[in-house]
Amino acid sequence: MHLKTEQLTHDNTPRQKATLPVVLLCDGLSSPANTGSLFRLADALGIEHLYFLNGAPDLNSNRLKRTSRTCEKRISFSSVENPAELILQLKKDNYSILGLELTTSSIPLKDLNIKSKKIALMIGNERNGISTALLQLADQLVHIPMRGQNSSMNVSHAAAIAAYQLINHLNHG
Repeated sequence: MHLKTEQLTHDNTPRQKATLPVVLLCDGLSSPANTGSLFRLADALGIEHLYFLNGAPDLNSNRLKRTSRTCEKRISFSSVENPAELILQLKKDNYSILGLELTTSSIPLKDLNIKSKKIALMIGNERNGISTALLQLADQLVHIPMRGQNSSMNVSHAAAIAAYQLINHLNHG
């Protein structure tokens, strides 16, 4: 049996245009490639805003531009001087603040049971993770269970897995 199929292009791919009540809180990211990947992720999944905490993205970086594929021009983002103030405001706006970090109190992402329809997913620096001060502000800490010897994965890959699961959990997938 021969499957008749045709690969879709950027021009003929069906799209859902709405953004979702999901934001990314990016704490201290340093890699332009990861930052570019997060812009592209936000575009692909309909994430409404990227907040860069404790550092601003270098939008002149060729690596960021190559990885983002121009998504940095379409996605709403801001650099935040006072991350704690932002997180408290998001909580007032009924966002659940979820820290994606392996800790002694984090739970597997698949076991998360939240009622909120608005999610702020916090991810951390490539080397040190989410800063201790911001971890304390999270409503819940979650992690992605790992099967191999390594205890972590690339931050943009982890964000993609977590954001996709959360969006499906909210029945937006």
